Amino acid sequence: MADAQTKAGLCKVVGKGGVGESGATSLVAHKVTGNSEIVMVVRNVGSNLCPNTGAVAMLVVNGMPVSHGNITTAKHSIQASAKPGDQVIALVHAIPLFNEIACVRLGELDFTLEQCDLE
Repeated sequence: MADAQTKAGLCKVVGKGGVGESGATSLVAHKVTGNSEIVMVVRNVGSNLCPNTGAVAMLVVNGMPVSHGNITTAKHSIQASAKPGDQVIALVHAIPLFNEIACVRLGELDFTLEQCDLE
């Protein structure tokens, strides 16, 4: 359903980031625009992370953590509602999986922060 919303123009990418070789943690901030309540989404848009590494994401609205989850798998996401003027922070962190897999390169997980209208 999220892909259909993006294609229909209901979601707009307002920030991008990555974790892995670029660094263990990425933070993207956005001030909500518009006239009504919306949904903010942190989405894994592509990953070549080593299988010994995962990624967790958290959405923070006005300084309060409101959503968190594992976004290691492609197209996985977390979401939370927000209102016009709210300050939203997407925090994504690479984590070790302790599965005894060894890699030469860590790789990278790319994510987007999207503002989606509720129509």
